[in-house]
Amino acid sequence: MKSFPRLRKLAAVAALAVLPQYVLSSGGDGFNYNLYANEFMVAPGALPKYAAGNLGVLSSSYWRVYLYLAYQAAKGRAITPAQAASLKVSGWHLGDHYRAWDYVGNAERNGSADWFKARAPLALQAGLPAEARVVITGSEDWSNYVNCHADAFRRAAATAKARAQLGSGGKPDQWFKAWLEGQDAVFANCGVQSAPSQAVLPPALPGDAPGWLKADRAYQEAAANFYSGNLETARRQFLAVAQDANSPWQPLGSYLAARCLIRSATLQGEGANDIRVARFRQAREELATLAPSYAPARQMMLLVDARLDPAAQVKALARRLEQEPFSADTPGMLSDYLLLLDKLPRNEMIAASEPLTAWIGTMQGNSFDWYDSGDNPEVIERRKLALDAARQHWQKHGDALWLAPLLTFAKPGELGEAEKKAAASVPASHPLYQTMQYNLIRLAVSENLLAQADKDIDRLLASQGKAMSVATTNRFLALKMLTADSMEGFAKAGRRVQDPVERGAPIDDAAKDAEGSDDDFRLAVYRYLPMASLKALYASPDLLSSWKVELRDAIFTRALIANDEASALSLLDGVAKGRSTTAHLYARYRGAASGEERKLAAALILVNTPELRPHVFTQAGLGNDGYCRPVSAGDRPAPAPRFLGKGQRAEGAREQQALRQLSLRSMFVAPTLMAWASAKPNDVEAPKALHLLVASMRNECPWAPTAEGPSPAQSELRNKYSKQAFTMLHKLYPNSDWAKKTRYYY
Repeated sequence: MKSFPRLRKLAAVAALAVLPQYVLSSGGDGFNYNLYANEFMVAPGALPKYAAGNLGVLSSSYWRVYLYLAYQAAKGRAITPAQAASLKVSGWHLGDHYRAWDYVGNAERNGSADWFKARAPLALQAGLPAEARVVITGSEDWSNYVNCHADAFRRAAATAKARAQLGSGGKPDQWFKAWLEGQDAVFANCGVQSAPSQAVLPPALPGDAPGWLKADRAYQEAAANFYSGNLETARRQFLAVAQDANSPWQPLGSYLAARCLIRSATLQGEGANDIRVARFRQAREELATLAPSYAPARQMMLLVDARLDPAAQVKALARRLEQEPFSADTPGMLSDYLLLLDKLPRNEMIAASEPLTAWIGTMQGNSFDWYDSGDNPEVIERRKLALDAARQHWQKHGDALWLAPLLTFAKPGELGEAEKKAAASVPASHPLYQTMQYNLIRLAVSENLLAQADKDIDRLLASQGKAMSVATTNRFLALKMLTADSMEGFAKAGRRVQDPVERGAPIDDAAKDAEGSDDDFRLAVYRYLPMASLKALYASPDLLSSWKVELRDAIFTRALIANDEASALSLLDGVAKGRSTTAHLYARYRGAASGEERKLAAALILVNTPELRPHVFTQAGLGNDGYCRPVSAGDRPAPAPRFLGKGQRAEGAREQQALRQLSLRSMFVAPTLMAWASAKPNDVEAPKALHLLVASMRNECPWAPTAEGPSPAQSELRNKYSKQAFTMLHKLYPNSDWAKKTRYYY
């Protein structure tokens, strides 16, 4: 299979309709990002200020375009909003060459709409059908590529309008009809399959055709052969156009002839075979002749240089981006540079002699792809390499630029006093100031210096909070949640506004910037807070209203599991409200005698209400709910919130240990329900409970909140309970509807 490397200038040749790879994390299935502080990109609305030097807190997982902007700002070369807009940043890519998901089928996006709109009325006047269809993508082996681009459609639309006016009275005539038939033939080649193929050529012209039409037809025939992949023929024809001084297309002839060589070499695929290299070199020589007076030729030379020697071109582009002021050429150079970096191993980036490449590689030294593991030896080695490189550069240059990667992924004990002192002395006006302060505070939290960290956070939010982006504010609030000395401060720090990266417009003002909470708040609440603190948080006016129902239900569920009847009864009516089909079970619980009877009533509630969950999480953030939804806990579990006293932390740990011993929620209710049902009580709830018990075990997350999931003994017990419940249901209640609905136990 041939390979088609992705470069910006290739868009003008044969841009591929394939999804680019993420620089640091695979796209597609499994890829996600933090909704409150995106790890990979800067929100579009915050980008102008970011590019101008308001960097906030840098993420080592930022895609490289954002690290480039940070590097330039830190070097005193921040760019203006207009310059940032000219980059056309969208996610990890730049420029109009990016293909939106509906680019191929959306005529407005791919430019074909311009052609259709211009063509339709003129075609009717010429006696041709108004409607036209163009397939813009060609294919080669298993790869699709955009064959006909927006510029071609726009040029054809403008030419059609101009040629239509050449007829008598400025209206389309027979010669315009011939021109339009020729242009339709050209675009019929856009959907070529496995080039070269038989070209759809424009009809032959009669000898008395006007000169303008003959010149246009020569250009159209060359274009038809180009799109159909008959590149040698197209090259000869474009060279002939270049020799025709009377052709309006003469200035384009030599350039397009060189592009025939480039496309031919590109379709040869990767590798340094002689034919491919020779074609690129010949194209470069021809482009170099045109470059002094023709900007597209200069731009196309960058593509050819990248094809001939990608490593050398990375170095050249890095030096130019570092040394040259921002210009009209910068977006193209940057796009090519970033795409070429995708081919460069990160270890080579870290060791690069060009500071820009080395800094980006070093900043990403602690990042790993979605499917990597943090304990992968390669990842560990790369992190060490980046840490050493950052330290060496800082010791040599002594500036904040190289402190940034050093602090960003330093762990407790890895920074020397001189490095900490230097980071703390970075002035507040420096673009990297918030990055330095955030990581110093992060390390202080890891070292349990919570009181000082809390003061530093308050100082920063007071002095710079108004200028912070949403993502940076949320990053500091995540630390504040751990350092706050009161439940009020903890709850307030848990309230976040979503990072506006890909959020649609609110349907009403009430929905604008609605607060929510990140996973770190959920983990802290359910992992560390004991029952008494959970109740206090539930009653707190600072808790988000959207949290009230979930927290109430979690407290109620934990109370049922712990046989805490007083707590369960205090919440019973609120939990029962709106659950009309199970209202009788809540009444049964209230009316039951204390002890075993009420424990049975609790089990009946739980087996009938799968949404009631105790929210038990592992240290790694894995919950045992029915969706197996992991909640990220980061590299290391965060410490307990500071506002919890020693006794509260101990009580919370005891409660967590008890909950984790249950392994799975269904395993808590199974013994109670089966012991009761085995006596074959005259109770309609018995067969139903056995049916639901089997179903709950089937649907429950198989990874229990222990270190690595359920032990073999726990898994065996779970399977045993399921089979026993199934057997009991069919033996004791064989004619019940519930037995008929329960066809298997596994």
